[in-house]
Amino acid sequence: MVKEQEHLPVYTIGIAAKLLGVCPATLRLWESKGIIKPSRIGKNRFYSKCDIDRLEYVKCLLQKRRINVAGVKEILDRNFCWDLKDCSEEARRICPVYLRHQKVLEEETIK
Repeated sequence: MVKEQEHLPVYTIGIAAKLLGVCPATLRLWESKGIIKPSRIGKNRFYSKCDIDRLEYVKCLLQKRRINVAGVKEILDRNFCWDLKDCSEEARRICPVYLRHQKVLEEETIK
């Protein structure tokens, strides 16, 4: 149950930005660069606890390790959060990020 709640998109962009100590424009920039893909309800962005965890890692890579955005994206593309956190199959079935990734893989296979 706790793992399921980590995947629920409940944080607005303003709350997510406050939790991360960045401004909402930074989150929109990271989204435009493909680092994060928050859930959307209408035109509003919503972030899950897993998204927040990923963004904390992004912030660390950018600020502490001084890696540029392209480098961060490459690192994240190679290391999926469900592998790093060792998520169960049950958690993966409800994770919107994992499900989107699986859909992309399926679409690439069809092409």
